[in-house]
Amino acid sequence: MVVDAHVHFWNPETLHYAWLDGTPLDRPYRPADLAAELGELPDLVMVQADCAPHQARAEVEWMRAAANAYPRIRGMVAYAPLETGPAAAGLIEEFAADPFVVGVRRNIQDEPPGFAVTEHFRYGVRALGAAGLTFDACVRHHQLPELVTLARECPGTTIVLDHLGKPPVATGEGRDAWRDALAGLAALPHVHCKLSGLVTEAVHDTWAPHDLRPYLDAALELFGPSRCLFGSDWPVLTLASDYRHWYGTVRDFLATEDRDAVLAGNALEVYGLSR
Repeated sequence: MVVDAHVHFWNPETLHYAWLDGTPLDRPYRPADLAAELGELPDLVMVQADCAPHQARAEVEWMRAAANAYPRIRGMVAYAPLETGPAAAGLIEEFAADPFVVGVRRNIQDEPPGFAVTEHFRYGVRALGAAGLTFDACVRHHQLPELVTLARECPGTTIVLDHLGKPPVATGEGRDAWRDALAGLAALPHVHCKLSGLVTEAVHDTWAPHDLRPYLDAALELFGPSRCLFGSDWPVLTLASDYRHWYGTVRDFLATEDRDAVLAGNALEVYGLSR
């Protein structure tokens, strides 16, 4: 069994994604496209794709309709404006009552220093835990110390680090600082880590599995196989790899006895899904 804990779908013809403008990804990517590439879908968790904030509910409804057609879409990590603090409580409660929504991501990778440790943002992350929802944290490697502070102050919320914190794979500069900050997160038992997003942090045209090994080694050593989740980050992945190549890279890296947990079981547990 495989549960891909990090897949995106989008349709710029119906929802607006400002970050797609002018990129090679500025076209629809639907479940049918991934199914066509793989033959069939793995079980998966769809992660919000940063459409316009006022369209957050519409994105959930679009994905719910897709899940009706493709039942292997097991749930969604939706968007909520956590930085608004108490003002986000209503949407968080709405999502908590929706069995299709398994968590929330507020992508903060391009936000200014201090964004994740404001009083309002901490309030929003704590509210997720109280509502039984996870928080997916998408940050760049220089933001990891700030995420450590946030995680320490929100012990009641399960936090899932996306893409290993986007380490400096292409240059290697700052790898030690990245690892130190990752160790700070891993010391907190309510934080988990997705093995995802590494190939697009590498040199797209020339990366090889050995380029990624120091980062996968660090994640597995620090978090252990019980707190690492496989994710493809498809279709962003397609900028540097195809799905099977990335999946095979992760699978081959893992010890045989760890594969069931990392490739499926941990995602089921973290996001509250059944087998």
